[in-house]
Amino acid sequence: MGTWVLALVVMTAFSGVFVGIASARKAATVLGGRHRMMWLAWGALSIGGVGLWLPKIIGLVGVEIGESGVRYDILWIVGSLLLSVAVCYAALYVVSPVPNRHRMPSGSVELGRLLTGGAILAVGAILVHLALITGVEIRGEIEYDIVMISVSALVSLVAAALVVWSVQAGNSRLIRLGASFAAGLGFAGAHYIGIYALVATVDPTSPLPDGIDIFSVLFPAYVLGLLVLTIPITALLMAPDRIAAELEFEADALAEEPIDHQFERA
Repeated sequence: MGTWVLALVVMTAFSGVFVGIASARKAATVLGGRHRMMWLAWGALSIGGVGLWLPKIIGLVGVEIGESGVRYDILWIVGSLLLSVAVCYAALYVVSPVPNRHRMPSGSVELGRLLTGGAILAVGAILVHLALITGVEIRGEIEYDIVMISVSALVSLVAAALVVWSVQAGNSRLIRLGASFAAGLGFAGAHYIGIYALVATVDPTSPLPDGIDIFSVLFPAYVLGLLVLTIPITALLMAPDRIAAELEFEADALAEEPIDHQFERA
């Protein structure tokens, strides 16, 4: 594995996580349910598809197992992508509550939502890794080192906690940048720890493995990943900022309040 592969893995994870966090935070400021679901979906695609899944695909470049050829089952690869996006959507849905006149967007931390969302995302990250590894086909058998898998799970838990915390309380762009980089580094580290957890037994007498080469997936996946990031970035740049959205939210709430109550409060 070259240094450029490691750098690309980390930067891809960082980019996906950062854009995903921004999208999830935007979902907490919009009033329409349809628009909220759209922003959560972009957040899930950015974090789950680009920040979590795509770095794993890039990280599989150069993986060699003895004298055995390495191929991948396309169904497990596609399934791991769908799982990654679905799990991230569930985590963001839990962490980002629906705004209403009694719950204004803020930087406060809701511990219950934070723990639940972090647990969902961490467990999902491990399941995505196991799904990808299950799709590995070699001339022989593959087993797992449970200790290394446990370490990988712990690192994933820390990275997931950073993501959901940033969604809830990362009001500063600098804080979100730092948390996104740390989370991306954590997801990348968890992947490589999980790779080293593989214990392969090569059988030269076995037939050559079926499946596809990782490069057959990498190029189209990376292009789609760039497109996924481009859309929410463009929408975020064109959307009103958080403060303007909060003021509009408060104005709508006041407009719905009975006039008598407004006089009493004044």
